[in-house]
Amino acid sequence: MAERSEIRQGVRDMLSPEEANERLEHAVAERPLARHLLDLKIVVRAVLIAAVLTIVCAFFSLVLAAVVLVVAFFASWILLAARSYEKRRPTQPVVREGERVEAGDRGTD
Repeated sequence: MAERSEIRQGVRDMLSPEEANERLEHAVAERPLARHLLDLKIVVRAVLIAAVLTIVCAFFSLVLAAVVLVVAFFASWILLAARSYEKRRPTQPVVREGERVEAGDRGTD
């Protein structure tokens, strides 16, 4: 019995909201695209696109509509996140005090 309670406590600790939040923050820091995938605006847009396509396909076949719902949601979610990620501002070099940045070193052409 003591082993089971230890296992349960370990699982609770591992699945606690604080631990999950730390792992999520770590994943977002390592993968910049993950921040765009988790953006609520992008997820809502993907749901709306999938819903419209599903309604249109439901006139033809409910099985086709179910497949379209799943495929359209994930495809639009990934495409919208990738598009948003590509729109981000380019990184600029850090200018330290006393250094000069020449026109060619700024990263803008």
